[in-house]
Parts: sequence; structure tokens; C-alpha cells
Amino acid sequence: MNLVALRAAGIAGIVGAICWAIGDVLLVGGSAPAEQFPLLLRDYADRIPFKALAWMLPFDEPRLAAGAMIANLSIPLYLAGSWHLYQGVKPAGGTLPFAAFALLFCANAWSPLGHASFYYPGMVYKTIPALPVTAHPALLTLGAQFSHMQAAAWFLAVIPLALGMLLLCATILARPTRYPRWSAVVLNPVVPLLLAAMGAALPTPVGPWFFAAALNVGFFIVYGLSTILLWNGGRTVAR
Repeated sequence: MNLVALRAAGIAGIVGAICWAIGDVLLVGGSAPAEQFPLLLRDYADRIPFKALAWMLPFDEPRLAAGAMIANLSIPLYLAGSWHLYQGVKPAGGTLPFAAFALLFCANAWSPLGHASFYYPGMVYKTIPALPVTAHPALLTLGAQFSHMQAAAWFLAVIPLALGMLLLCATILARPTRYPRWSAVVLNPVVPLLLAAMGAALPTPVGPWFFAAALNVGFFIVYGLSTILLWNGGRTVAR
């Protein structure tokens, strides 16, 4: 096993999590009361299926574009991180380690669309108040179409990501790997997300930042712990 590559891939996962968390905060890390945007959040609320709109309305277009692009450009770091996690469970043998890797790799490969697609319905809806009322129905329809596409793309990435992490955890618990068995408490999709979500209780603006970036703060914890545990190759597995 190449320790340099293993360490570099773990660090790549950590940096990727930081980039994606920043992207989350830039894109959906705001909070807007209905009183501030009554047309969109009150008058047209029943015609807008896009539930992230209130988190995006306070931001201008350059910030939203930056939030979409930073994650898109940094996804190779998460792909390298998937390989790092795979190396940790690979000694278990059988199909479980590769199945976990395949799910994580595909989920990360699909995730830029799910993340960046928040930009499009957000921008459509943000444009509505600046246009004549006669243009609103067409934009509401377009925004809804973009919103449905965004939801499909997001779930396409998040569901296999959760399944891949569950398989990773199950492999650590069931068979000898380079990880100690107790690490399954953290290397799963539940505990890191709960730890990160606790930050959402903090006052504004920090609370909304943690809420927006909870998933990737969770992966920062995952890759941070994994890199520490595998820095010198991890636990020795008997052949």
C-alpha cells in the first residue's frame, strides 16, 4: 500500500469537504423572513415548490454563482476521498468494500449537478419581482420545472451517498479492516450529520451556515478521522 497516496487522498477528502461547505454557505446559507420578500414567500408561496428559496434570496448573483462553481470545480477531491475510504475497508475482501466504493464514487460524480442546480430556480424566482406582473406566470412555471429537476438531481446524489456510507460502516463492523471497529460510530452517515446539525442552533448568521453545510461538515469529520486512523496504514489485518 502506498502511504503517500493514501494520505494525499485523505487530505483531498478533507479539503473537498471544506470547499463544498463553503459552496453550501455561499449558495444556501442565508435566511430571509417572509416580511422581507412578501411577493415570493407569501403571495406566491403555494406556487413555488422550491423550498430553498428563502435561504438564497438575501444573496446577489455573483455569490450564488460562486457557491455553485466552487463545489463543481472541487469534486475531484471528493472522488479521491472515496478511494481513500475504500482503501480503509478493502482488506475485508468480498463484495461489500467495492460496493461501498462504487456507491460513494458514483454519488460524488453525480453530486455537482445536484448542488449547482440550486442556482437556476433560485435565480428565476429572484428575477420575478423585477418584472411586470404579466411575466410572473411564465417564470413561476419555469421555476417549478427547474425546481423538480433540482430535487431529482439532489436525491440522485444523496441516496447512494448515504447507502455507500452505511455499507462502509457495516463492513467495518462485520469484518477486519484497517479501521478499528469503534470508528464505525463516526464513519457513517448519521452521527457526523447530527454533530454538524447541532451548529444550526447557533445564532444568525452562523446557525444558517451550519444548517446549509451540515452534510459536508459531517464529511469533514469523516475524512479527518479516517486520515488520522490511516496515516500510518491503519490497523494490521491478518491474512
